Amino acid sequence: MTLFVAVAACSSSSNSGESGPSDAGSSADSGTSSDASSEAAASDASSADAAKSAWWQPGTGSLPWQWELDHALVTSNAADLGTGDTTAAGAAAADPIVYDIDGFDNGNAEVAALHSAGKKAICYIEVGAAENDRPDYASFPVAALGKGVSGYPAEKYLDITDAAVLTIIEARIAMCASKGFDGIEPDIDDSYTDDTGFSISEASDVAYLTTLSDYAHAHGLAWGLKNGGDGGTPAKFIADMLPHVDFAVVEEPFFLATIGTFSPAFYDAGKPLFVAEYTNDTSSATSFCPQALADHTNAALFDVALDAKVRTPCE
Repeated sequence: MTLFVAVAACSSSSNSGESGPSDAGSSADSGTSSDASSEAAASDASSADAAKSAWWQPGTGSLPWQWELDHALVTSNAADLGTGDTTAAGAAAADPIVYDIDGFDNGNAEVAALHSAGKKAICYIEVGAAENDRPDYASFPVAALGKGVSGYPAEKYLDITDAAVLTIIEARIAMCASKGFDGIEPDIDDSYTDDTGFSISEASDVAYLTTLSDYAHAHGLAWGLKNGGDGGTPAKFIADMLPHVDFAVVEEPFFLATIGTFSPAFYDAGKPLFVAEYTNDTSSATSFCPQALADHTNAALFDVALDAKVRTPCE
């Protein structure tokens, strides 16, 4: 863990020369057919527009969140739910509205419980690397498994240009949809910046993620950006991805001084930033909350294990 729209074209032709009665009839039929085709095209366009707005689009209002990846969410546990927490200023914190939880560890029951409480659920999956304890790990071609992810010996980078990898990751997205999740957090989506063992360009990374975003949207899921601001060409990468994502999950942008890469670009685009700062680098949320709030982010201090033991939100 780290940080096709089909367009139908219709053509018509007109015959020159004298027209007899049969030609007149044929012309009338052609007009009716053209009208029907136009109506069908309009209906298709309307359906396409409806599909485009079918997934969750969070917007930039206040969206308190909980990020818990260590274990399956215990929906009867206050710490797991992030309820009863205190803000950096010492006030009672708002209960989370959005939960970012593991896509494999959690199932329909956990997602349904969150929905019944009026919450949204984001499905955490890796898209640029693979952990060897995931049930689909053996499906990845050996040639598509690259170098190990630094600090995570159980994970190997993926060759995201391999068609088989795309198919497996799309299956992960479909799994999230089948469990009722509202969105996807795609971890290690900026692997073009890393020493993966493969030649991955920024352009190929963007193309891969755009395909996945389109697939997620077709399944009614919001698509997020995960980090992307601390390596490679972050300004270009984020500008290239911004039209394709609905939110971002960003780790330590205040500690790493990368917040300017994301803000105000996301806010101006009407898309939220879910920010996590970590206790191993930042001892108190008071150090970043004033700026986090001024930048319209949904920020909180967590422990790096993301085990629900620490959560100090800014509001």
